[in-house]
Amino acid sequence: MTYGIEGTEHRLVDVGDATLSVYEAGEGPALVFCHGFPELGYSWRRKIPVVGAAGFRAIAPDMRGYGGSARPLATTD
Repeated sequence: MTYGIEGTEHRLVDVGDATLSVYEAGEGPALVFCHGFPELGYSWRRKIPVVGAAGFRAIAPDMRGYGGSARPLATTD
């Protein structure tokens, strides 16, 4: 599930072994917003457009297994 955030772009990014749901805004040096349990990248919705407008590339992914991102692959011992 994804939510629209005004002033941002939402996309799915293939990172090799998973697909991440990512919100982005702006151009320039990257600033990555990471959420904790039980939040989502959407939790940064008020910060992403402001930081993007300030000359940075604001990036807020849903961490693996949360929101629209793929869950981690099974592990073995």
